[in-house]
Amino acid sequence: MVSIDLISGFLGAGKTTFCNLLLKHYMETGAKPVYIVNEFGQTGLDADIIKADGFEAVEMFGGCICCTLKGEVSVAIIKVIEAFSPTHIVFEPSGIFIFDDFFDILKVPEIKQKCVIGNVLTIVDGVNFTYAKAMFGNFLYNQIKNAPTLVISKLEKSRCAPDELVADLRNINPEAFIMAKKWEQFSSEDFKALLTDRKGMVFNYPEHIHGRFQSATVKPPEPFSQEALDELCDMSVSGVFGDLFRVKGVLNTAGGPILLNIAREDVSIEYFKGYSESTLTFIGITVDKCEIEHFLSTAAQMPDCSGPS
Repeated sequence: MVSIDLISGFLGAGKTTFCNLLLKHYMETGAKPVYIVNEFGQTGLDADIIKADGFEAVEMFGGCICCTLKGEVSVAIIKVIEAFSPTHIVFEPSGIFIFDDFFDILKVPEIKQKCVIGNVLTIVDGVNFTYAKAMFGNFLYNQIKNAPTLVISKLEKSRCAPDELVADLRNINPEAFIMAKKWEQFSSEDFKALLTDRKGMVFNYPEHIHGRFQSATVKPPEPFSQEALDELCDMSVSGVFGDLFRVKGVLNTAGGPILLNIAREDVSIEYFKGYSESTLTFIGITVDKCEIEHFLSTAAQMPDCSGPS
């Protein structure tokens, strides 16, 4: 039987980074994992990131698994099993999906005969947890309350002490196993603790929030300059492009491709070792695509750069 791990978490929480670590752990133990991601938007960037590290990855974008892609996920899982014969499937849904619908997919007879639910984890954004809780409290509370295992991300950037975050999460879910550790400190023993069987949770998601979010995917000019990159980050964080929660994409610069990740005020820029066309996806309560496209038209005239500073 193929074990399907479900890695949940709100927009920008760090799910893909964790999935990368989990895939490496499985490979080191002799397992054969495959990664499937459902992205909210029109780009399969997260799959490209995983593929760049040498893992098998399948992307599903342009919809959500609890709406337009529900049937496609069933087909994708079956095709992945037939093509790769994995021992594990690591499934990363979009940050705004409903758990119940995923478990409905696993009730499809052909999948039920071949798969079992493995580990169910929720990644909690250590930087943006307070904001997300205030803005999307009911949804976020349920995402945390119903997860057997919680992993706090971005501890090196968080203004809150780990003990404070753990205490806050304990108030929401006193039964969960909580891991609060920086990514680079994760060990094989930590994964053994995380992957202990904690199934049997009852999932209850009363709120469907996809309708509260907008998204826009655009093609930026190439090469993208350092000046344009700095302005893009400033305008995204300051609200010029709308009330954004997430900006992600690959920008091809004169110095090579870079990976841009913005979750509210948390900005991450790093070199991208894979290949992808320049693409940016903006997700938020409001997204001003006209303002974004106007900025990108002016960015094409800015001086070239040699990469991120």
